[in-house]
Amino acid sequence: MVEYEEYLKNLDDFAKSALLETFNIGSSHAATALSKLIGLNVDIKVPEIKIVSIKRIPEEVGEDVKVAVYIELGKDFSGHAFFIADLEDALKMYDLMMGQEPGTTKEFDEMARSAFMELANILISAYANALSEFLGITIEQSPPTMTVDFLPAILDFALADIAQYCDYTILLMTQIFIRDIQFNEHFVIFPKPEDMKKILDKLLGGV
Repeated sequence: MVEYEEYLKNLDDFAKSALLETFNIGSSHAATALSKLIGLNVDIKVPEIKIVSIKRIPEEVGEDVKVAVYIELGKDFSGHAFFIADLEDALKMYDLMMGQEPGTTKEFDEMARSAFMELANILISAYANALSEFLGITIEQSPPTMTVDFLPAILDFALADIAQYCDYTILLMTQIFIRDIQFNEHFVIFPKPEDMKKILDKLLGGV
């Protein structure tokens, strides 16, 4: 655990850039899929990647009520993946997807939940598929689930699992532009250490 933690914590700029480039490829694929789904121009970018202590995630992402879509990752890359958005932003995204003015929807009802979960599922899957294709590996994905709660409660089970192995994880700042309206959200990956080290070694070896 200590060896991996030091490895992850001390990733240099070259390693972070390689990861960032891969996730931006996934973002591009997700933007194309979402544009087709909702009939609007969508652009998604990952401007920054951070390696952070899992204890600092609420501080980095915000401790108010969040909407989080979760997918479990398996096979060659095991771990937990979350797309996390502010509740207000999730409602505005839903309005844009429905062709309504942002701010129209006040309640996160079943239709809004379903639409947002589909958006997040497309995004997480695009990231996973980009890693799969670029590295020639298989990443299995569970069906998505969604939670609306305070962030510590949302992440509780993933933190309990990964904290056995490592106190650090990967945080991707995620900018989503829908009809030129910008949303600043977060994608969090809690990878199993042995898989993440293999991925990084393979990624850097192929760059």
